[in-house]
Amino acid sequence: MTQPTSQTADERDDAAWRYDGLRALYINCTLKRSPERSHTQGLIDRSRQIMERHGVAVSELRAVDHEIATGVWPDMTEHGWDRDAWPQLFPQVLAADILVLCGPIWLGDNSSVMKLVTERLYGCSHPATPSRRRPTPAGSGRPAPARPIWIPGRAGRRTTSPTATPPSPPGT
Repeated sequence: MTQPTSQTADERDDAAWRYDGLRALYINCTLKRSPERSHTQGLIDRSRQIMERHGVAVSELRAVDHEIATGVWPDMTEHGWDRDAWPQLFPQVLAADILVLCGPIWLGDNSSVMKLVTERLYGCSHPATPSRRRPTPAGSGRPAPARPIWIPGRAGRRTTSPTATPPSPPGT
């Protein structure tokens, strides 16, 4: 016979599935600078809570708050750009066991900031990049081609978004 416990089923599941020692980095590719609220940040906050509940150490950065130059080289200042924050940010990518890229969908496509970050990740995974600077998750430095998305109005009520205004009751 089992002893009664004060833990809920969710709490027992949380205790059973621990990932202590793993590090996750969220790169927020919203178009909105800090501290402006964004739908993307709301989704990150929800996902972050789940990871932290399971023991994952989580950090995040908002790409648009940094001067990341466009291009595919690890340091674009070596290729004519005055400034490039990517060489200072990329070590965080390398230190992460889990990399989560998050951003809005505009007209069925990723945001320009998401494309910029993906481009820089690709540049650092290129075979010409020294291996000490190249990420190699699952044997490849390239980001996964599949990406989960959330489109307001299609995958749930708009009120699930942290910045949404609740809809008016019918007939008002």
